[in-house]
Formats: sequence, structure tokens, C-alpha cells
Amino acid sequence: MCCAGCNNTPSAPTPPPPPVADAPEVSCPSPVTISARTSAGALVSYAPPETRKGQGTVTVACTPASDTMFPVGVTQTECVATDSLSRKASCTFSVTVAAPARLSRTRIMAFGDSLTEGSTIVTNDPYAIVHLPESAYPTVLRQLLSARYTDQAITVSNRGEPGEQAWRALSRLIAVFAADAPDVVVLQEGYNDYRAADSDVVGIANATLGITQLAGEARRRGARVFICTLAPSRPGPKAIPRSALEFINDRFRSIALSEGAVLVDLYGALLPDVNANVSPDGLHLTPLGYRRVAETVFAAIRADLEIR
Repeated sequence: MCCAGCNNTPSAPTPPPPPVADAPEVSCPSPVTISARTSAGALVSYAPPETRKGQGTVTVACTPASDTMFPVGVTQTECVATDSLSRKASCTFSVTVAAPARLSRTRIMAFGDSLTEGSTIVTNDPYAIVHLPESAYPTVLRQLLSARYTDQAITVSNRGEPGEQAWRALSRLIAVFAADAPDVVVLQEGYNDYRAADSDVVGIANATLGITQLAGEARRRGARVFICTLAPSRPGPKAIPRSALEFINDRFRSIALSEGAVLVDLYGALLPDVNANVSPDGLHLTPLGYRRVAETVFAAIRADLEIR
């Protein structure tokens, strides 16, 4: 039976509400470790956290933020994820900024003869000795030190005097010490003492006396002393016999021990590749040899003076 004006069409069912996603989750990146170049800290970048689940758009904010300055030390960084329902999840990770490496002493004087000055042979003529300041080991040493100790002003003075004999060098050391006021003295002398002497005995004695005097004077004036062994020779007009070099170097080891100085073994460092390290005159070094001297002295300074 019909009813005039009645609508018998059934109404559509109300759709169920959409499912609500699980609360957000967040995973922080792995801990970050970085070395600072200055004591002010370092600019740190880190990977963004990973998010899962959550309703709608999930935003993440970290404090401190990536690509900002972090101080020296350990900083706990917190990242908070928030979904469209304002539900939150958080995680933390550490950012470690290591302080820049530092030396306890920074005024270095390289004292010696032509091998400190940087004399070398650049032609096939073993008498064509030239001075290349850019290749001299004190120059390279300063570059190595400045690259590592970025938060300090490192000075390296080149006090090499060609032809000088160690046993006659004390007055010059006193004069340049007053001018440079070093707190580190690196001694590389003794070649000319041997070559200028009338006999092996006198040459060895003069080199030993000279290094003893120089090391003692520098120590009494408050400097940390590094004593270099004599570098090896190769055949050439200025070569020194291997037996004499080894004998002198044994004396230098004893002097370093008695003076509380650091021994820098140039002989051992340069001997394995002697022909590449020593010039054709048999005495002076090649630019490669001077770099290896600088690297060996650098390693000794770092081991003895770096603040840990």
C-alpha cells in the first residue's frame, strides 16, 4: 500500500572513520665525532633522523640543528618527530667535538749547518750547491706543524750556517738564542767537524764536544732539546764513511741521554732509500731527503710535546 508523499528510499549507511595510523617513531643517526680546528668548536653536519608510522606529514626538529656550530666536548642532540595529530616521538645521539691538537712549546729553532740551511745539488755537478729555501727542512717542518696545530701560532726559525763546525758554534747559538727566544732547539751539526779534521779521532771528538756544548747551553736556557743523528752518506766527493757516521751517532745517543734531550734518528730514517735522499756529492740532501728529515723531526716533536 502506497502512502502519498512518503519516500521509501533507504538512507545510505554512514561510512566508518578512516583508520588512525600508529604513533610516529624516530631513529637518530649514529654518534658523530669530529675534530675542531679551533678552540671555538666546529661546524657539524649529520644525517637526518629516520621516521616511521605517524599520521599525515611527520616533521622532525633536532636540537642543536645540523650545520651549526658545536662546542668542544660531548653534546647530546635530541630529535623530536611530530605527526599531524601532534603525537611525538624522540631520540638522542651524541656529537663529540675533539679539541684541536696543541703543542706545549711553539717557538722552534732549527740550528745547524748547510743541511739545516737547505743546501742541495740540482745538477750532475757535485760541486754546484744551491740553497732552496722552499725545500729546507725547517720550512717543511713549519708547514707540517701548522697543518696539525691549527689553533696555535707555530714559529720555526732556520738558523743553518753552511760550513759551520759544531765545536765552534756555541757563541752563534747564544747570539741567535737571544734573538729568537726559542723554547725548542733542534740540533743538526757534526758533519763539518769530521770533514775538517786531520784524523777520524779528532773529527769525532770535535763533533761530540760541539753537540755536548750546544745541547747543554740550550737546555740551561730553558729549551727542550732535540739532537739529530747525522744523515747517511752515499758515494761522492763529500761523503763521510759509514763507520764514522755510526760511531758519531752512537756518541750523540749518549749525549741525548745525559742531557735529557730527544734523539731524532735521521740516519735510520734516510738510510733505506739513501740514493733518493742524498745528493750526488754524498753529503747534502735532495728535496725528498729534506722532506723526510722534516717528517722525522715532526714525528719526534709530536710524540714529545703534543698535549694529550
